[in-house]
Amino acid sequence: MERVTFSSLYATENKSGKKFVKSQEIGREDGTESLTLRYNPFQIFQGSKTPAGLYARQKWLGESDTPELQNDFHETVLSLMKGQSGDGSWTHSPLESIRRLFGLHLTLRKRTEEIDKALGWLMRHTLNHNPLNQSAPIELLPPDAFQELPFTPGQPHLSMVCATLFLATIFQKESEPIIIDHYSLLSRWVAEDAGDIEEWSDKNNALRSFIVHPKYSEEPATMTLVDSLDEIQDLSGQWPAQIPFFQTINALAHVRLNSAHRQWVKALMVLLNTQNRDGSWGNDDHEWNTFLVVHALKNKGCL
Repeated sequence: MERVTFSSLYATENKSGKKFVKSQEIGREDGTESLTLRYNPFQIFQGSKTPAGLYARQKWLGESDTPELQNDFHETVLSLMKGQSGDGSWTHSPLESIRRLFGLHLTLRKRTEEIDKALGWLMRHTLNHNPLNQSAPIELLPPDAFQELPFTPGQPHLSMVCATLFLATIFQKESEPIIIDHYSLLSRWVAEDAGDIEEWSDKNNALRSFIVHPKYSEEPATMTLVDSLDEIQDLSGQWPAQIPFFQTINALAHVRLNSAHRQWVKALMVLLNTQNRDGSWGNDDHEWNTFLVVHALKNKGCL
C-alpha cells in the first residue's frame, strides 16, 4: 500500500472568542477540501485537572509556565501516584494500574522508577499466557471499564493485553522479547478474524496497540484492520455502531496509509456537523471525546 504525504495546513482564530473559525487544506488523492470548525474546541479544557485536560492546557493552551498549571499538574500527578503498592500495582488490579499508567503518560510523559515498577507488574500479570484464551479472565470488565481511556471493553484478557502492549510501547519497552512475542500473537489473530464485525471492540484495541509500535504500525495486521474499517465506513463518514467513532478517527490520524486518509477526510464532515456549541463533541464524556478529536487534528496538522 502506498503512503500519503500530507500538505501544509494553516489556521486563524476569530478574535471575538465566540467562534473558532478554522480554514485548512486537507491533502487527499483527488485534490483538497476545506473544513470550518464553528466553535472553539479548546475552551472545554480551561481549568481542567484531568490528565487529558492537563495535557491540553500544557500542549495546546500554552499554560505550561503558569503557576495555576503547575499547581494543578502537581496535584493530579500526586493523585495518580497515590496508593501504589510495593509490588508496583494499584490495588493489585490490572485495570486500575492501566488507568493510572495512562494518566501518567499524559502528565509526566516519561518513565520513572515508579512507572517502571508498575509496568513490570502489569506485564507479568497480563502477558503470561495466550492472549486469546477466554477461559480465565484476569479481571472482569464492567461496561465503563475503559472510560476516558483509548480502549473499549472486549474479551477481558485480550483487552488487557492490548492495553499493556500500548503502555509498554509508549514507555519505551517496545523491543522487549515478551512484547514482541505478544504483538506477533495479536497479528496472527487479526489475520484469522479480520472480517468479523462482532469483534470490533477487540480489533479497536488491537489497532490502538499496533499504531504506537514502530514496527507493527507498518505491519500487514495494521493495514488489514484499517482496510476493514474502510470497507464498512458509509458515505457520510460514519462507521457501524459497534465502531467507537472518536477513538477510530484518533487512531486513523496516526496511520499514514491512503485508506486511513480517505476515511479521515470523510469523517471530517461528521466532526463539522456534530460539534457542540461549547466546542466539544459527543453526547457524554465531552472532554475526553474532544481530546481525541483535537489530538487527531493536531497530529494531522489541522490545528
